[in-house]
Amino acid sequence: MPDKAAVISAARDKAEALFAKGMYREALSAYGEIRSRGPKDPRILLRMGDIHRRLEDLAGAVDRYKEAAESFAKLGFTIKAVAVCKMIMNIDPSREDVQQRLSELCAGGGKQEDPAEKPFARRTDVKVPRAPLFSDFTEPEFIEAVKKVSSRRLAAGSILFNEGESGDSIFIIAEGSVDVIGKAKDGREVRLARLDEGSVFGEFGFFLNSRRLTAVKAHEDSTVLELTGDDLNGMISKHPRVEEVLFGFYKERVVDRLMALCDVFAPLSVADRREVLQRLTLEKSPKGGLLLREHDRGDIMYLIKKGRVSVWVTDRAGARKELAELAEGDFFGEIALATARPRVASVTALSDVELVVFSRPVIKDILGKYPRVKAVLENVIKERVLDAVRAMERRGALI
Repeated sequence: MPDKAAVISAARDKAEALFAKGMYREALSAYGEIRSRGPKDPRILLRMGDIHRRLEDLAGAVDRYKEAAESFAKLGFTIKAVAVCKMIMNIDPSREDVQQRLSELCAGGGKQEDPAEKPFARRTDVKVPRAPLFSDFTEPEFIEAVKKVSSRRLAAGSILFNEGESGDSIFIIAEGSVDVIGKAKDGREVRLARLDEGSVFGEFGFFLNSRRLTAVKAHEDSTVLELTGDDLNGMISKHPRVEEVLFGFYKERVVDRLMALCDVFAPLSVADRREVLQRLTLEKSPKGGLLLREHDRGDIMYLIKKGRVSVWVTDRAGARKELAELAEGDFFGEIALATARPRVASVTALSDVELVVFSRPVIKDILGKYPRVKAVLENVIKERVLDAVRAMERRGALI
């Protein structure tokens, strides 16, 4: 007799082929037959929900999605269950039972009542699920994130975002996988990475308020959760500790990469960069605030997390001369911090800013362990001083 698993696999291949050809009713019938042969596979239920949507049978889609969400939750896949519930709310925002279930889906593991017996039953053993970013949230913070997050279902091959688009969202893959796509010099598309379930992406453009550096498209049918800047700001207004969680995530995902790409920190090992990250703090300043003053002694180096600053000097006539404008991802203040020299320029906030602080003890420890960093800094100093002189000469400040 043929193996049951092999029979189901063949039936699933047939159903997928029908779906790919747009034969939705036939595919739905095929998936229904698979479903009747064994336990409820949430992926089958999810696909059946997709087919009902293609057939514009929204009630049928909601029924299958509900079953899929409960099946994912029963198996302990909380983020997947949240994503499917959000899909249901996109179809029918009036579903109070689904909204209630969303508030209860903080249980990251363990068993729960059989959904066939007690659908959307209330949980009492609430735990925050282990997932990137979400795992550091407390229960109330996670529930707030569930309220804010949106779910997007992607068909295989569809584009989530293109290179050059505004990066104002962080994404978490709830189900499926996506490809990160870059472009070669000749214009060819090149797959840079494949991200699987549980991966977080988009944080670099999001935190640095920049354009997407790559495109992302679905490798297979996938579901992603999306958190926008407005979502996160709304969470912080209700739960201030979320800002600490985000800063930790920012250091791990963005600052670490910026340090690796920065000439000053390039010599550091991965372990030493991680140690430095633990010692960094966050400082804020309002628009117009004087961050550094020319000729003062410097004991802090900064990385701009959010906002813009102006770098300027005073010429011989006492007039202010602008040298540069810096934004998210730029460092400043390293010259005076690494040497005994005073500040060579002043820096003023052009907007409300958030700054990552590198203190003198941190840099001193780096110099002690990596003497060649000092040579890199000396080259930076020479370039900065030369740039300042050239800028002032261009403006007629030096005679």
